[in-house]
Amino acid sequence: MAAAATNAMPDANRLTRDTITQIEDVVTSAPANDIATDHPDGTSIRRQVEFYFSDENLATDLHLLQCCGGRENLPVSISRICGFKKMRGYKPRSLVIAALRKSAFLQVSTDGKTIKRKVPLQGKCALDADFGDDDEIVYDPRVRKPAVYPVPLLPQKKVEYPPGTSKNMMKPHGFEDNFVEPPLRPEEAAEEDILYDPDKPFLERIEIAIQRFKQKRRMHEMFAHVFNKLMRFGGVESGVRMYQGISKNDMKDMDAEEIARALAIHSVPWDRGDEQQWVVDFVGIGAAFLSSFYPTHYGYAPHAIKNACQVLRSFYNYLLYHKVCSEYDEQLQIARKLCDTAEQELPKVYSAGLALPGDFNKSASVIFGGSQAGLYTGDKSWAADLKKDGIKLDEIGIRDEEARIKFKIGVAVVASDEQYALMESGQLKIVKDESTGLEVVAIQAPDDLVKSAYKEQSEQLKHKLGQLEPLGKLICKTWVAEDCDEWDLPKDKYPDGKPHRVSEAKQYEFWVEESVLGKCFVSMKMDARVLTLAGGMMILDEVRETMCSFFAWTPNELWMERKPKEVRWLKKGLGLDDDEEEAEVDGGRRKDRDRAGNDEFDDE
Repeated sequence: MAAAATNAMPDANRLTRDTITQIEDVVTSAPANDIATDHPDGTSIRRQVEFYFSDENLATDLHLLQCCGGRENLPVSISRICGFKKMRGYKPRSLVIAALRKSAFLQVSTDGKTIKRKVPLQGKCALDADFGDDDEIVYDPRVRKPAVYPVPLLPQKKVEYPPGTSKNMMKPHGFEDNFVEPPLRPEEAAEEDILYDPDKPFLERIEIAIQRFKQKRRMHEMFAHVFNKLMRFGGVESGVRMYQGISKNDMKDMDAEEIARALAIHSVPWDRGDEQQWVVDFVGIGAAFLSSFYPTHYGYAPHAIKNACQVLRSFYNYLLYHKVCSEYDEQLQIARKLCDTAEQELPKVYSAGLALPGDFNKSASVIFGGSQAGLYTGDKSWAADLKKDGIKLDEIGIRDEEARIKFKIGVAVVASDEQYALMESGQLKIVKDESTGLEVVAIQAPDDLVKSAYKEQSEQLKHKLGQLEPLGKLICKTWVAEDCDEWDLPKDKYPDGKPHRVSEAKQYEFWVEESVLGKCFVSMKMDARVLTLAGGMMILDEVRETMCSFFAWTPNELWMERKPKEVRWLKKGLGLDDDEEEAEVDGGRRKDRDRAGNDEFDDE
C-alpha cells in the first residue's frame, strides 16, 4: 500500500462535490437480502474503503492505481483490500463484503470477489508520466516514491499452481537443470577449507558435506525421498536428530562444523572405514542405484527418472565445487556423466521392454510351443462377454493363424535357402532352449529389398493382418550379470561357480521388426529366453527384463532390505529354574511375544 493511503482517514464528506453529484445519479437501491445483513463495524469499513478509492487518495496511491488501472476502473480483489493494515481487523470476510455492498460509492461484483468505483476516476493520476508536473499538488518527498513509467498493473486473480504444488514449492530449490553453485565469499571459502581439510578422515568430511548440502537446497518430498534412499544405499545411516531442542541462540556460540553436526540426521558409522568390508566407490554406487535399485522399486516414469538423476547430479556437483573429497574427483566426474546417460537410456529401456520380442518372434514362439503359446484367448466364447465390459483380451498373445502367416513370410523374405527348405519340409524344430543374458552389439535396419518384399505381401494380406513390418537384425552377445545368485555347480567344470563364462561369449542374431529395433540401442542388456531352431535360426522367445548399458548390481541392495532385530537373552537359555520361566503361549513366551510386538527395530 502506498504511503498516501496510510495517512489520517478523512470522512466521506471530503469527497469532491462533482463526484458526489455523479454518484447520486447512478446509485441504486441495494438488494433486499443484503439490507438485513451488515457487519457490526459496517460504517467504519465502508468509510475506510471509500477513502481508499476516493479522488483525494486514489490519484496519488500508486499501489491501488496499479490494481484498478486508474481511469480504466478495473475491479480490485477484495482479498487484497482486506489485506491492508487498517482492514485486517475486520472479520469475517463474508460480513465485510456485505457491508461494502451497502456503499453508495463502490460496487461489489456478483460473486463478492472484486470491488470498484461506480464512477471512474477523472483527471490525471500517478500513472500518467506528466502527473508530477502539476505545481498545485504538494508531496512529502520522504513518503512518496517516484514511479517508473510505464507503470505495470498488478494481477487481481489468485495465482493457480499445478496440482500438488504450493507457492513455496515453485520457488528455486537448487535441483533445476540450469542451477549453478553460487560463488563463495572469502570467509566462506576459509570456513570450508577447515571443514573439508584433506587431513581429516573421509568419513568426517562426507558427513558434514551431506548436512550442508541439504541446508543449501529446498528438500521437497520428491527430492528428499530419492536423496535419503541414495544415502542408505551408500551405507549412510539416518535417524532422529541428535539435538532436538537446539535453538538459534544456542547456535550463536557454535562454529559451522558444530552446527552441521547438531542439525544432521544422517551419520556415517565408523565401521564404514573398514576397507575390508567397505570401499568408497561413487561410480559403482551411482550406477547400481540408477540402473538396478531405483527402476526396480520406483519404475520408469520419465519425470521420476529425471528427478532421481537430477538429485544425484546436484549432489556430485556440490562435492566437486566445494572440494569435499578431492582425491575422488575423477570418480565424481564419471558418476556425474552416468546421470546424463541414465536420463537418456532408462526411458528407452522401458519402451524396448514393452516392444520386445516383436511379432515375428512371438509368432515363432506360438508355433514351436514357447512362452507365447496358448496366451491368446480372444477367440473364446467367454471373452466376448468381457469385451462388452471393456476388457480387450485380443491384445494379449497372438492368434495361431496370424502367427503362421507372419512367421512363414518372415522366413521366406529374410531366411537362407536352407532354412526355408527346412520350414517347407516340416523339419524346422527346436534343437536348443536356453535362458541367458544378452548385450546388444549391433542393430541392422532392413534393406530396400526386404522393405519392398514386405510391402508387396502387405498389399495382399491387408484385409487380414493390416500392415506388415519389415524385419531387421538385432545382433547380441552373451552377457553375465554379476549379481547375488548362487549356483550349486561342480567346481571342476565351473571354477567361478557360474553357469556362464565370459570367455565363452556367444553371438546371437535375431530377426526383429523395424519399429522395435528403433527402440533398442547398442549396449542395452537383456535377460531373455532363446530358442535355437534347426539350420541355426535363433528365436528371441521371451525378454524378461531389459537393462541400461551401465547396469551394475552391488550387495548394497541386500543392505537396503535388512530388518535388524533386537537380541534378547531368554531366561530359559540361561539355565534358570523352570519355576521362574513364564508360560508359553502358541509356541512362544507371552512376555517375549509382547516385547517383539513393541520392538522399535521390528518394522514388519
